[in-house]
Amino acid sequence: MSFIDDIVAWFVLALTPYSKIPESTVFTIAVAIALGLTSSTAARLLVDYDMVRNAMREAQTWRKDLDRAKKANDDKAVSKLMKKQEAITKLQARASMEQFKVTAVTFVPFLLLWYLLSAVFGGHIVAISPFPLPLVGEQLNFVSWYFLSSFAVNFPIMRLFGIGMSDS
Repeated sequence: MSFIDDIVAWFVLALTPYSKIPESTVFTIAVAIALGLTSSTAARLLVDYDMVRNAMREAQTWRKDLDRAKKANDDKAVSKLMKKQEAITKLQARASMEQFKVTAVTFVPFLLLWYLLSAVFGGHIVAISPFPLPLVGEQLNFVSWYFLSSFAVNFPIMRLFGIGMSDS
């Protein structure tokens, strides 16, 4: 066995007590919370959200002005606004790169953790829905339960950290 196989085997053995319902259900929610907190902390530390929001607001205003000028057939205004297109594109690219910082820092660690957790929970049902859900049914595997849990916890966490894209 290789070193990586040893690590995976140890991880599987250590988490075996959590591989059955209800422990697996709660454990998966805890993983979603932990990853959400990690990602949000990284975002809060690395991303200048004021700059991102301002850039998006400026691009949206420019786009609205351009649409208004096109609808009014105001060629002079369209020409003037099109001169700003390159600057707006650069501003949007800078905002996108700013947001990409979080992905660059968290992607590999999250993939490694995901690989280890899939080895533990891969073939198991970790949660049971009280009603059938589209595409997944009533018995939820690790992947489907993690994504549902992640959506449920990440939006409040992002709001708590003030890293959403809303103005509030």
